[in-house]
Amino acid sequence: MWQPVQEQPTDMDDHAADYWSRQIRIGTWVAVLVTSIGGVRIALNWPPGRHFWLVPVVAVVLLQAAALRLPWASLVRRRGVRKWLLLWWFGELPVLLLFGMSDARGLMLYLPGAVLLLLTAAALWSPSVVVVLGTASVLGYCVLLPVQAATDVITTIVLVAMMICVVGLTAVNAQSRRRLDRRRTVAELRTATLLEASADAVLAIGEGGYIRFVSSSVQQLLGYRGEQLLGTRLGEYADHDRIDELRAWMYEVWDLPPTETRRTETKLLGAGGEWVYVDVIGRTLKDDPEMPAVVISLRDISARRALEAELQRQAFTDPLTGMPNRTLFRERLEQAVLDLTRSGGEGRPVTLLLLDLDDFKLVNDNLGHSAGDELLTTIADRLRAQVRPGDMLARLGGDEFAILMEDLAAADAAALAARLLAVVREPIRLASRDAMCTLSLGIATATGGDGLTAEQLLGNVDLAMYAAKRAGRNAYRIFEPTMTMSVLEEAQQRADLEHALEHEEFLVLYQPVVEMHTQRLTGVEALVRWQHPRDGLLGPYHFIANAEANGLIVPLGRWVLRQATQQLARWRAESPEAAADLRMNVNLSARQFQDVGLVDDVRAAIADAGIDPASLTLEITESMLMADIESAKQTLHSLRRLGVRLAIDDFGTGYSSLSYLKQLPVDIIKIDKTFVDQVDTDADDVALVDAVVGLGQALKMQTVAEGIETDGQWAMLRRIGIDHGQGYLFGRPGAPEDINALMLTSAR
Repeated sequence: MWQPVQEQPTDMDDHAADYWSRQIRIGTWVAVLVTSIGGVRIALNWPPGRHFWLVPVVAVVLLQAAALRLPWASLVRRRGVRKWLLLWWFGELPVLLLFGMSDARGLMLYLPGAVLLLLTAAALWSPSVVVVLGTASVLGYCVLLPVQAATDVITTIVLVAMMICVVGLTAVNAQSRRRLDRRRTVAELRTATLLEASADAVLAIGEGGYIRFVSSSVQQLLGYRGEQLLGTRLGEYADHDRIDELRAWMYEVWDLPPTETRRTETKLLGAGGEWVYVDVIGRTLKDDPEMPAVVISLRDISARRALEAELQRQAFTDPLTGMPNRTLFRERLEQAVLDLTRSGGEGRPVTLLLLDLDDFKLVNDNLGHSAGDELLTTIADRLRAQVRPGDMLARLGGDEFAILMEDLAAADAAALAARLLAVVREPIRLASRDAMCTLSLGIATATGGDGLTAEQLLGNVDLAMYAAKRAGRNAYRIFEPTMTMSVLEEAQQRADLEHALEHEEFLVLYQPVVEMHTQRLTGVEALVRWQHPRDGLLGPYHFIANAEANGLIVPLGRWVLRQATQQLARWRAESPEAAADLRMNVNLSARQFQDVGLVDDVRAAIADAGIDPASLTLEITESMLMADIESAKQTLHSLRRLGVRLAIDDFGTGYSSLSYLKQLPVDIIKIDKTFVDQVDTDADDVALVDAVVGLGQALKMQTVAEGIETDGQWAMLRRIGIDHGQGYLFGRPGAPEDINALMLTSAR
């Protein structure tokens, strides 16, 4: 069993000290036995007049027996003690010789006694010491043989030669032992060096949870010196909220087969009072007689956990206003409606307000996106001032806000809506001019007895909000069942989209993707637009959501995929040198990603266009992956087997666990524009982008930054180490001929 490591005056380790202690006790037992046999001979065979020799013999026996109780494991660590021990071995020989001369059968005792001395000496001392001791033994044997055995010269020579052989063999054994000791020392030194050089800390936890061994790297990890932890319990450093979970995991590891390991994550208290998140891998050595313990290795994952926490915060927080975002709002809404339903209508009613700014797009178009962002933050501050502390105000995206309230009467909801309309109408100073904004607001309530689900409540409030829009805006409406007539309008939208697909009113534009340092064109992203016969060229925000909702996104996405792959084939046919390495990026929608025919659609598009599958990159958002991670993994692996490349789009806007991310066959991480907008001015954005780049490098993934619009953003992202960039700085979405011209220019 391991003992706590202490500072020692020599370089003898615990293993060597324990070995010396055992061998000395064996030698002591041998000395006690041989001396006792001599005492028996004196008592039984010597004349009574010489029995006084029993007194010193018994004293020696008792003295040697008492030596068995000495703390040899501590004493042998001192070089002086080991030197004096050598005199003990050499002092036994003259005693044996004198007894052999005095006793008629002394030769019979001398020979085994001398051999036992040689054997025990070979277990401790060097070959030279064994040879010297053996030579002295042989000389004594030479003296005794003629006297006690009365042998002739030939017999004496033969017996002495045999004794010399015994000395030689013990010397060889001593040499072999020292060679093995050196190998063990080198191996232990190598292991210790590797443990010290490793960033992982290794601990051995014995029965009762006591720490029996600690590698020196624990100081780098937790700040404690190794000797501070020895003899303490691991539970003393664990989080109290997780200690039961950690204890159950330790029991599980203890009962494992020796070849298996288990992994977990926990946090331990550092020497400075800080919590350190660690990845723990454990295996059992309970059946090892020398090491019955659970051996665990600890790796610091604090940086990874901090990044996950930041990504989670980003996933549930709107980066512009700091409000909860759509994801968190939906979770809270579903929980509130579920609690109300379980109460059987006896709980607090759930009231939902949906707010949409009127004509917000005009602000962006006329004053720019910076002015639009300033308007949104000002509106958000005004809304915060009107809601109760327990209410939830969230930005759902774009210019859309929502308020979740519980235990609010219908009259109070209407009064709140009127106040919100009033405060939003107040002028806002934007770009040296006053701007005025109005709201369209819908109200819907679930009472529990109506059996509404969260999804239905959202649908009701959405209908109410659009009713306010249709009523002239700058107004609020409370949901009424008659508003479901708006479903007819949605049907009309579907018909319009079907007509557009049938008559090829859609077109594909292409935005450049460049290498960050040289701005060399490396690829393009296919972006769909609607050439509406009445409303002109419409961006994706005008029709993608509707197409996603009614399922038309699947045939639309299939059409975009075919257009993009065929365009890439045309570029390569028309400009084989310039387009040889050009890659095509195509977005997959959530509905399209879930479609069972996706893999066949991609395979057919590649085959019909006749392009290399590796030149096609499919982009999937984080939220699509995390909706059903296991199904997503199967789909991604099926796509990867086709040979295409895969990218995670808008990275950072949805919450993806890093432990899942490393399991996915992803080649590219596309960093969302929200982290790029202020990367040249905001240290937090720099740190987050830098962390994502480090993550990409660790997982051997390329990184692409989206939405680069200024030279400052470009310069900062280059310094951080982003591989590729995309944004208005390098080129807006353009027609194929625009990309062709850019491609030829880039090839020069």
